[in-house]
Amino acid sequence: MIKLKIALIAMAILLLNIPSFAQEVFCKVSGNISGLDKAAKITISRNRTSSIPVKTTVTKINGDFSFTLPAIMFNELYDLKVEGARGTANFIAEKGTVKITGEKERIYLAVVKGTPENDHWNNYQKFSQEQSKQNNHLTMNADKFTEEERIAIFNKVQQRQENYTDSLVQNYPKSVVALYIAKIPLMMMKHDQIDSLLTVFKPGFAKHPYYLAMKTRADILRKVAPGAIAPDFTVIKPDGTSKISLSSFRGKYVLLDFWASWCVPCREENIHTKTIYQKFNPAGLEVISFSLDSDIKAWRDALKQDGLIWHNASDLVGGTRSPVAKNYGIDGIPALWLIDPTGKIIAEGIRGETLEALLESIFSKNKGE
Repeated sequence: MIKLKIALIAMAILLLNIPSFAQEVFCKVSGNISGLDKAAKITISRNRTSSIPVKTTVTKINGDFSFTLPAIMFNELYDLKVEGARGTANFIAEKGTVKITGEKERIYLAVVKGTPENDHWNNYQKFSQEQSKQNNHLTMNADKFTEEERIAIFNKVQQRQENYTDSLVQNYPKSVVALYIAKIPLMMMKHDQIDSLLTVFKPGFAKHPYYLAMKTRADILRKVAPGAIAPDFTVIKPDGTSKISLSSFRGKYVLLDFWASWCVPCREENIHTKTIYQKFNPAGLEVISFSLDSDIKAWRDALKQDGLIWHNASDLVGGTRSPVAKNYGIDGIPALWLIDPTGKIIAEGIRGETLEALLESIFSKNKGE
């Protein structure tokens, strides 16, 4: 009797555990890569975030392949790279079966379908390919259009891109593809534009890595937008030992200009900065050129060549790896901020006549007072 009870209890425990196995969800990815002359290794990695594979498998000689991804990897875009092929195919991991078919030599044109998100992605890929054709046509036939016509065609193509993204975001706010596509122009957006997008995707994606990347970017930009106090820094001067701090310039108007010796547009802009300095320094404007060089000799040589006689600073970390550049959300140079005597940012990203007009307004008003 006791043995029977033990057997019944063991069977009950086994039966209770069976549903947990049945409920485990996977994304099955299968398909075919044509043009292979032998079995080829396939590697899967998260799109644009890491080259470390999260999965590897091997095709059959005929190009067929199949693998699964667990639910913990769902709702992200992945790169599928075929050994010996240039480019990658992309797909969204989600519940169901994803079908990928393509040619080895043009794997980036692979057709991906089979699940709702991958249908969205495949439609977007088709749209992007058409956009690329129009851009290429414009480039190859530039001499056949006037400058006004080229600008009009380019603006039309850009507007189509914006309309496509807006439509996808508004109609499919629960789509990870919509979130991903909305994130593509992230580095060109202002914090209020990012905030507006985030409200569409919240709360469903509030913890998603794409959402968090957008929120992080918005938070950085908010801290360096007009009205915010400019982030302080203490770095070195060109002599390599003396220190310079932004906060030491309180009480003065400061033009903070990020540049580098290797940046051609920056070197050209230095000519205009010199004009600004000569015109407004006597009135009280200070200029700090913050170099994103990592080579002190290259920095010093450029200072001498361009005649940057004002305040110069650098942490010599180099490029966007610079902690100061990160604090200011810099993804490209030249980048400029105008700061008032209290340390508050007046404007950012303005140059040329717009900058000069603003400085004229500031110093003519101060002169009148």
